[in-house]
Amino acid sequence: MREILLAAPVLLPVLGGAGMLVLHLKDGGEKNDRRLMFLTEGLVLLNSLVIFWLLRYRMGANLVLFRLFGNLTVRFGLDPMGGVFAGLIGFLWPLAVLYSFEYMKHEKRKQMFFAYYVMTYGVTAGIALAGNLVTMYLCYEMLTLVTFPLVLFPMTREAKRASRRYLYYSIGGAAFAFIGLVFVLSFSATGNTDFAPGGVLDLDAAEARRNLLLLVYVLAFFGFGVKAALFPLHGWLPRATVAPTPVTALLHAVAVVKSGAFAILRFTYFSYGTEFLRGSWAQWTVMAAALVTIVFGSTMAVREIHWKRRLAYSTVSNLSYILFGATVMSPLGLAAALSHLVIHAFMKICSFFCAGAVMHQTGKTQVYELDGLGKSMPVTFGCLAVASFSLMGIPLFGGFISKWNLVQAAFACEGSWLPCAGVAVILYSALMTGIYMLTVLVRACFPKREKQRTETEPERKYRDPGWMMLVPLLIFAALILFWGLHSSSLMRLLTEIGGEAG
Repeated sequence: MREILLAAPVLLPVLGGAGMLVLHLKDGGEKNDRRLMFLTEGLVLLNSLVIFWLLRYRMGANLVLFRLFGNLTVRFGLDPMGGVFAGLIGFLWPLAVLYSFEYMKHEKRKQMFFAYYVMTYGVTAGIALAGNLVTMYLCYEMLTLVTFPLVLFPMTREAKRASRRYLYYSIGGAAFAFIGLVFVLSFSATGNTDFAPGGVLDLDAAEARRNLLLLVYVLAFFGFGVKAALFPLHGWLPRATVAPTPVTALLHAVAVVKSGAFAILRFTYFSYGTEFLRGSWAQWTVMAAALVTIVFGSTMAVREIHWKRRLAYSTVSNLSYILFGATVMSPLGLAAALSHLVIHAFMKICSFFCAGAVMHQTGKTQVYELDGLGKSMPVTFGCLAVASFSLMGIPLFGGFISKWNLVQAAFACEGSWLPCAGVAVILYSALMTGIYMLTVLVRACFPKREKQRTETEPERKYRDPGWMMLVPLLIFAALILFWGLHSSSLMRLLTEIGGEAG
């Protein structure tokens, strides 16, 4: 009977968020804002507690919520790989909500914003806890529907264009992913789409249609890759930065882009299986696409002068680190991909929240406007420095660990020169990351000259934001340092997952 709790992390936020939409709370007023804050944080914290309880006591449990028809079921399950993603979102979401309260303090329509923010939590948990490809695909589609209003939230012309583009890209990607779902079901050895280490394909039947199935895999890889911002399907991501920073931070760090990368890992290792894919032209095709995306994203980030869009292109590049690990198609490759999925989440949400703190306190959005702000906002830029050094892959920071694992996986991959070329691509991306992240820090902390003010221009003094925004930043920065110094327990877990599935 306790298995019903596997659906709680999905249903509780979705139903709670839907209830918030119809709850009568007027915008504005300290009393109403406090009620909304307690309701939102209470829902999110309760959901995270349920997730951590499941991770502690119900690992390996399964639940068929309902049957669609035949062998198609909506099934939730908790295995170690899904547990990694579920634990990640369970930890990050309450902190993101806390940050959002201060950031959205003076915004209108906060009730609608937090309702969809909570529902996004539930749908993302559904992807993490999906027990088969059908359930993951349904949640993947729902993720588009609940995040679309968040991208549209500012209701400006730019936001409307960005949200339409996001919708078009996501629907198109889901269509290609659906093709993969159909073929997995058709060639499944078990007659269903349940996830299984090593995949579920009937290899004898699949060999007779090998090239067709390889083509379907590539199409599905790009379909799920839309949300992972795979080139040339990345165009929605930089434009989505028009949304409020609490939205873009979760879009770029956890909810959307990580769901796309997680779906590719699931599809590759638990649906198709690497035995069928390893050494094929499909493997080298998707690996080349990931490497091209890394180069493109990091190069575009150097050129971009809008701070949040620069971080968006950084996400484009870094998400394909995960996809590169996936395409190595080995136990070490999966472990490396999962390590970057986890550590990058902390690096990127910290970076975006730092940018959001500066924008909230100063209104400055361009890189060239940041001169001298490091003195005024030392805590914010100190946390940004930690995230920046980690993104560059400097030793003793978390980013070094995941990049080291990816390099090891690449050198261990045989059958082509492409994985070794991937090492060169990672080094190039690290150089570009140093340029586009250090440019911000140098401008903020070591301006070329003091700005000259006219006699009529008032002096403006800026400062770090309040505790609701600073506490998440400090926690993220501390964890980035922790992963850099004490990653052995994490890597043992991820290595076990890779060994089981790869």
